[in-house]
Amino acid sequence: MSSFLRYLPGQWTSEKPLKGFEPPGRPQQISPIKLPGVVEPVRGGSPEPEAAGAGESPMAPGISIVIVSYNVREYLDACIQSIYHASETFAGAIEVIVFDNDSRDGTLALLKPRYPEVIWLKSDRNLGFGTGCNRGAALATQDLLLFLNPDTLVSENTFQVMWDFFLTQPQIGVAGCKIVNRDGSLQLACKRSFPSPQVAAFKFVGLSGLFPKSRVFGRYNLTFLDENKTHEVDAVSGSFMCVKTELFRTVGGFDEDFFMYGEDLDICFRIKLLGKRNFYHPGTTAIHFKGESAKSKPFRSFLYFYESMVIFSKKHFELRALPLSFFYFGVTVLALANFAYSRFQKWQRWLADLVLVNGILAIVTYAYMGYLGMSSPYHTDRSLYFFWHSMVSGAVLAPMAYIGDYGRFVQKLKGVFSTLCVSFLGFFALSFFIREEAYSRVAFAFAALFSIVSLTAWRFLTIQGGKFFTKIMGGTKRVAILGNNMRAKKLADLIQQERLAGYEFVGFIKLGAGRVSQDIMQNLIGDLNTLPSIVKKVDLQGVIIAVEEGAFQMAVKLLSEKSNADLEVKLLVGEPEPGQLSLIDLNFKK
Repeated sequence: MSSFLRYLPGQWTSEKPLKGFEPPGRPQQISPIKLPGVVEPVRGGSPEPEAAGAGESPMAPGISIVIVSYNVREYLDACIQSIYHASETFAGAIEVIVFDNDSRDGTLALLKPRYPEVIWLKSDRNLGFGTGCNRGAALATQDLLLFLNPDTLVSENTFQVMWDFFLTQPQIGVAGCKIVNRDGSLQLACKRSFPSPQVAAFKFVGLSGLFPKSRVFGRYNLTFLDENKTHEVDAVSGSFMCVKTELFRTVGGFDEDFFMYGEDLDICFRIKLLGKRNFYHPGTTAIHFKGESAKSKPFRSFLYFYESMVIFSKKHFELRALPLSFFYFGVTVLALANFAYSRFQKWQRWLADLVLVNGILAIVTYAYMGYLGMSSPYHTDRSLYFFWHSMVSGAVLAPMAYIGDYGRFVQKLKGVFSTLCVSFLGFFALSFFIREEAYSRVAFAFAALFSIVSLTAWRFLTIQGGKFFTKIMGGTKRVAILGNNMRAKKLADLIQQERLAGYEFVGFIKLGAGRVSQDIMQNLIGDLNTLPSIVKKVDLQGVIIAVEEGAFQMAVKLLSEKSNADLEVKLLVGEPEPGQLSLIDLNFKK
């Protein structure tokens, strides 16, 4: 039975016992957080409100924002800042509730003192997205709930636009806004159909990508709909999902059988069964950096995604066309294929590793056999060639792909080194079960040792080498600061005073057409339109975005259009003071 949370007067209960959750020490009556600087509401172009549905009482203006966080400290910091800024143009109260899913990156230690207004919840183990949302929503006091991912930035008008939209639509269920990726492109998951077997099949065989404008093949992400117009849809993304608090509690909250994916589809499905209408509303935009929480456990995240498909299909669709075992088999194959594709995207890296370790094995084998006065096994037994080179290739490619080193994100050297050590040790132990190959174990051991050192070393030189030479030889990365405000000036002072190691300040890049102070003007090197020429002229290696919180989205979008793959782009979060700032790598096109 699905473990929905049921809301009863004065308490929440669960059908399954929940361990590892530490409830907050918080008074019974909670005053909603009203952030400072409230001004007259900005309507953001929303339609005029219609009368509420029959029998419905008008909502008091107020939004409870529930965020479930897991090892994304810097992104959560930026998210909360964007919430604070957007609250200044909202006519009602804002309540922020953060449920921390046992983060190990110091999230609470750093951010809890910085944001005392936030209601912080703590779990001593990872309970999943849906469970965290339910626990946060249990403390909500406002009429509207917004479930927001921690790696998300909202727009200045987001809260007012979404509030006004709920007033215009009778029988509304859930609503989501336009969600874009870090480069400004539309994130397709923000408007979806329910993944029936047919819809899912079109998606996974690639027909939805080949024919995105087809109303038959493009139903998975509704790519045939105009992204700039409001549409009634089946489901929206859980990274930004608005729902009335009363309705969320009536429907029983998120189904906790889903751990990380699928719970948004499921609750949208159950809400539509009640006769409600779900909407995609592009009247406001949010940036979602997507996948930051899943980076630490990539393969498990893939399993969660495809497991959620099975749970959803078993729960809501009758799979009569084929036995359920065949459906499971198909989902498993798709999961493995997609995981393998995502793990081997950087073919240059895994090809370099493959050539390097096999070359090392061949050299070590020739040298060792020559030392013993024996002929090379490659000339006497070709099966040995295949066996040992397969062993050494597997010892490198499989674990490095698993941790994601050949995928989108580059891993830390410590993780690479420890992974290779464990992998080669395991493969070496395996060789003891194959007695006929025993005399080559010494060569394999030496090859393993040299391979671990070589693979770690070339990553150090190409990825981390810059930091090493910065400290030893005084080299720095030449950066410009995008911004013409006090934050940008303070950051420039920090770099020039050598209180932010590894960077050399070369000047400011102007954002927008506003006036700039004399201090900024003296070091102004151009604007975003002249960025390509600036890169060549001053040998620019990076740009740090240091705008006010409300201008995050505009700056990110404009810079993503102008930057190239070789330019390092970072976003300043927090106050430009030592120990109070974070630099988020935006990684637009790598």
